[in-house]
Amino acid sequence: MNINLKNRKVVITGVSEGIGRSLALAFGEAGAHVAGSARNTERLNAIESEIFGTGHFFFSADFSKPDDIQVFHDETILAMGGVDILINNVGSIQKLAGFFDLSDEDWQEVFDINLMSAVRACRLFSSSLKKSASPRIINITSVAASRPGDVFPHYSAVKAGLCNLTISLARALASDKVLVNSVSPGPVWSKSWDDEAKNIAKKSGDDLPGIVDSIRASSAETLLLKRMGVPDDVTGLVLFLASDLSSWITASNFNIDGGFVQNPY
Repeated sequence: MNINLKNRKVVITGVSEGIGRSLALAFGEAGAHVAGSARNTERLNAIESEIFGTGHFFFSADFSKPDDIQVFHDETILAMGGVDILINNVGSIQKLAGFFDLSDEDWQEVFDINLMSAVRACRLFSSSLKKSASPRIINITSVAASRPGDVFPHYSAVKAGLCNLTISLARALASDKVLVNSVSPGPVWSKSWDDEAKNIAKKSGDDLPGIVDSIRASSAETLLLKRMGVPDDVTGLVLFLASDLSSWITASNFNIDGGFVQNPY
């Protein structure tokens, strides 16, 4: 079987680093045309110089702001002429803290960037998706949605909301043949982990590489495969869900977590 995404028009939010960056490069390799957004213009320029193929479009936008999402949508449609696949990847923990150390502002910030960004993007891009021959929406959530821990309860709760939204969208768009699924990565090394390691190093005075190794090792112990994930671990599943091989899959969530959740159902 061959995953053929040649000339598919793919919108990916949050492509400056981590999973989003890996997805943009992977879809480029698969022959797709990628429209990507992120706040950091320098990193967008770097991806544009690295991605394989032509017909890509990268635009700086802050997806916590409705006006930025609207402008990105309008510019994308103008540049690409339509959309086949929307991947709501943008997201951030923002603050690694327990429940009583989080303010209303912390909750609102995480709500806007992790959930409302997807709500607004889906609302705007849905009319173009309905015109596609193989329309897909793929929401990047987190295993924290079903396995919340002692820290970042705001992020876990909002990611659970994104999983729930996936089902609502799948039902609302089923008659238009738009397939909607979510992917829940486990612990994948990202900027949030990197920032936490730097904070620990700054407070403790310990060596940063040693702290990174310690975090990776402790996280790996919670996984059956005993290895913390990297962004490229997620791309294969997303490419599959974006392809015609997934034409009878909708309203589903897929954990990709090195054996963290271990849910048989």
